[in-house]
Order: sequence, then structure tokens, then C-alpha cells
Amino acid sequence: MVKPIYMKLHDEILKNIRNNKYNYCDRLPSENHFANEFNVNRHTVRQALQILKDEGVIYTVKGKGNFISNIKVPYSISDKSSYSQKILDLGYEPKTKLLSADIITPSDEVAQNLGINKKLNVIEIRLLRYANGLPITVSHSYFDAYRYRELVNHLDIEPFSLYSLLNTCYPQLEVTKVSTVFEALNSNSELNKLLMLQANTPIIAASTISKDQDGNFVEYGTSFSRADAVKIKVDLINKEKKK
Repeated sequence: MVKPIYMKLHDEILKNIRNNKYNYCDRLPSENHFANEFNVNRHTVRQALQILKDEGVIYTVKGKGNFISNIKVPYSISDKSSYSQKILDLGYEPKTKLLSADIITPSDEVAQNLGINKKLNVIEIRLLRYANGLPITVSHSYFDAYRYRELVNHLDIEPFSLYSLLNTCYPQLEVTKVSTVFEALNSNSELNKLLMLQANTPIIAASTISKDQDGNFVEYGTSFSRADAVKIKVDLINKEKKK
């Protein structure tokens, strides 16, 4: 069976990506460039690029073009730095979008992991985090609504950062992750839309409990990340004293 022209173009572009013909940090050539280079029409180029997007090889940033999906953000279990700083350190452009902030009645899971009575309210903050314009992670963070009531008064902080929000409201607060549980899941319709994924795409869920310097619960959060854009980093520290 003769392979369609758009599939031949797909194979050629994929080969060039794997052979590092295009720089990972740069935008892919335009549709017009591909059309002229391979002597095909733009419709054929669009078909080839769409398949590469469906396969997760490339992604599109509206108004900027197509980019290679090579981003690998390390999810560090013990790192205290902000998401934005980690992305900057990797050479990417960070962005955090506040999806919602509400005061709600907690589920049994949230109440238990914050060490509070289920009858008490919590603050739920939902964020969408990007790297180089690619949506990477959707996060749900929960805080005791009384103890951390100042958070809701500073949600207009720009650029938005949960790390900056906590530091602004509670500058003496030192937050440390005390446990993280990872789980592999399939994305749902909401995550598909927010993370630009195909149906039933694998994602990594990470549920984390954080405490302050006095051992009090600060945050219980669950993040849902693209499996193709996140790697797990574990820092192992030898606490044994040298003899």
C-alpha cells in the first residue's frame, strides 16, 4: 500500500527531529517553510504536523508556532524553591494561571491530610502551570481556611505564584514537604482540555503533605502532570555523621 504524502512528510520531519536538525529551544520552521522545502502544499503540511501533535512529538503555542515536546520538568520531592524559579533554572519560560480559589467544605481525604475536623472549611486554590507556553501541570492546593485566611486577600499578586503568595502573607513561614505519593492515571476530560491532551493520555498524580517549621500542617495538594513532560527527582541526603 502506497503511503500518503502527508505521512511521508510526517516521517521526514520526525526523522529530522530525532537527528537534532531543529534546535529544541527554537520554534519549528513555519508551514510555508516546510511546504517550500518538501515541495508540497500547506494542507499536506498541516496534516503531517497534526499527526505529530496527536503523537505528542510537538505542541502549538497560539500566535507563536510549533515547538518540540522535549520539556522535562523535574518534580523534586524535597525542593523548597518555587515552580517559576525551577522553570527559569531549566532555561524555560514559566507561567502560572490561577484557575480558581474557593472556600469549601473539605473531603474526608483533604481533612485527614490537613489534620483538621471535616466540619471546618478549607481554601482550595487551583492552578495551571506552564513551561515555554506548554501546559504542564494542574494543581489543587488546600489550606486551613482560618489559619491561612490571608491568602484570599492577596490573590491578585502578579505574576501569580503560590510560593510568592505564601511568602507575602506569611513571611516567617517555612514550608517543607513531608510526604509525597505518586500515582499513574489516565487523564479525564477536564485535564485533557487544560493540558492539551488526547483522551486517556497517561498523567502523573502527586499528592503532597507540607508542614511548617513547628510541625504544623500547612498544605495538602495534588498535582496532575503530563507524563511526557515531568520526571521525578529524589534527593537522597546521608544524615550519618562522619566518624
